[in-house]
Amino acid sequence: MNILKNKLFYLPLITGSLLIWIMSLAFSPAFNPKPKDLPIAVVNMDKGLLIQGKQMNIGETFTDKIKDNKDLNETVDFVTVKSEKDLKDGFDNNKYYSALVIPANFTENATSAMRHEIQTAKKAEAAAQAKKSQTDLKAKVASGVISPQQAQVIVQQMQAKMKEMQKKNADLLKPIIVEKGQLEVIINQGASVQAAQISDKMLSSMGNNINIMLSKQAVKNLSDNQIKVSADHMDQLMNPVTVKHTTMNKIHDHQGNGMGGMLLFTPIWMGSLVSAVVLFFAFRTSHLVTQGERLKATFMQFAMAALAAIVSSVLGVWFITQVLDFYMPNITQTTIFIAISMFGFIMLILGVMSWLGMKAIPLFVLLLFFSMQMLTLPKQMLNDFYQTYVLTWIPFGFYVDGLRELIYLHKDLTLNTPIIVMTGLATFGMVITLLAAVLRKHSDKRAEVPA
Repeated sequence: MNILKNKLFYLPLITGSLLIWIMSLAFSPAFNPKPKDLPIAVVNMDKGLLIQGKQMNIGETFTDKIKDNKDLNETVDFVTVKSEKDLKDGFDNNKYYSALVIPANFTENATSAMRHEIQTAKKAEAAAQAKKSQTDLKAKVASGVISPQQAQVIVQQMQAKMKEMQKKNADLLKPIIVEKGQLEVIINQGASVQAAQISDKMLSSMGNNINIMLSKQAVKNLSDNQIKVSADHMDQLMNPVTVKHTTMNKIHDHQGNGMGGMLLFTPIWMGSLVSAVVLFFAFRTSHLVTQGERLKATFMQFAMAALAAIVSSVLGVWFITQVLDFYMPNITQTTIFIAISMFGFIMLILGVMSWLGMKAIPLFVLLLFFSMQMLTLPKQMLNDFYQTYVLTWIPFGFYVDGLRELIYLHKDLTLNTPIIVMTGLATFGMVITLLAAVLRKHSDKRAEVPA
């Protein structure tokens, strides 16, 4: 049979496997994502407390323990932050996904239940001892062992000694108000949904660990002092710490569960790709012979690309927000950013195509697939290869970061890194397109759109 002699007949044996390998490699970041070095801020403002002559600072002890935990530090990069102001600045600059804040009175409050029990027991013991001494003294007076005058002197001595002890231990005898120590866990949800979930779970478990640590310590101290605790006070001793959860930049309904940057990447990229291809063929099929005609047509391409980016962005954002009901806090600024990005993408594609022709299209399609999964995860959940050799140069990450800042982090549109990168792409694309118009010769072969 003639078909058996056709080499194309056997090509699926190779292309099928090859495409599976390539596409699997493109989606490899999602196969086994593991967090590594997630930046979490630790703000320890605990002033500590002097207990029985020893300085105690639970916040310092706990932060030292978590920083020395090798298993934990494979997942998390704990960053020491000195103040809440520095923490706010760090959140504003996207340095941290979350934070653990330990307040100044943490040790005082977290140990208040234990200290209250000990104080109550000691006061009761002292009162019982004083009452016993008075009873013994009365008995001795009644039996004639000592005279009433001697007893009066002894009582005066006892009272003076008691006043002296009360003055000396005034701080220890102050009433202790029982309050639970409160840790604050702050999650920057808008920075990354996945990182926020991991951080929230991890920091909440730390609150449980502090409760376990302090409850064991309280039981030991009470046992050493032979103090029995009533059942209604046990909860305060076993759970001396509460965890307050604060969510920054909370993701609203109709915001793609924090994936808006990725959801708005694929349609914009494909729209840019199609627009660039159409402009490429409009140039190639216009029979532009002289260099002057080619340069004039190139500048007209630039103008049309800019107009297409503006119109597509405006209509695209309108469709996404009004028809698909996606919530954008600032529609105008987001539309401007998308228009700038789309113009940059069109220019990049058009510039490469002006030198490579249609051979550039498979490269840009592959670039799309290799970016999709990578852009859905925080970079700390990608393997070292992607972090080192891909994210450092691929422009799509900057585009998604720009959208994240506008949609989820509630920042204004400024001349930031994403804008600079997008304008850089546009500039690069325009330069190489102009060079192609000047340096490449006109071909008499008419380039037609493939049927």
